[in-house]
Amino acid sequence: MNGNSQEKRSYEVSLSLSTAHIFEVLLLFVAGGLVAYMHFNLRIPLNIPGHHGLEFMGVYALIRLTSKLKYAGTIAMLGTGLMLLIPGAGGGSMLHGFSYLLPGIILDIAYMLGKEKIRLLLVIALVSGLAYMCIPITRVLLNAFTGYPYMAVVKYGPVYTVLSFFFFGMLGGTLGYSLNAIKNQFTKPKN
Repeated sequence: MNGNSQEKRSYEVSLSLSTAHIFEVLLLFVAGGLVAYMHFNLRIPLNIPGHHGLEFMGVYALIRLTSKLKYAGTIAMLGTGLMLLIPGAGGGSMLHGFSYLLPGIILDIAYMLGKEKIRLLLVIALVSGLAYMCIPITRVLLNAFTGYPYMAVVKYGPVYTVLSFFFFGMLGGTLGYSLNAIKNQFTKPKN
């Protein structure tokens, strides 16, 4: 015994863990905002709806696979949604911020349902595709109920738009899985 009480040690450990959790939440939030900022400032003229799913779902799949926080995808998407609500930084419509929350929620639900299965390439690719596909589906539903136009659907039709978002979401999920595999190779302990 060195005279230190057990409570003091556990308080110090919990304080440092709390600080680490707060820092991780802020980092996830900023990463989500950065991805949204990239989305509207990195112009890639492919003229295919959903092509930004590659970077969106790549980053969010990587976040979901590496973070130990239960709601990491949702926290990152909150950063995205907040960035999209800022005038001049977002995508022109206040409603875009809300539709971008769904992919994070879906990634988190899939992660909670099968932590080990989501670490498989095919599963993370399919979940990422389905999650990113929710964005045009919510906008099509919004258009049906309010008449607010969604230009990708007007230009390409709803089926092509939804399938294109699914495809690019899958590619993004594959990219995130690959980046996580590369990270794991570098951080693997050497024997």
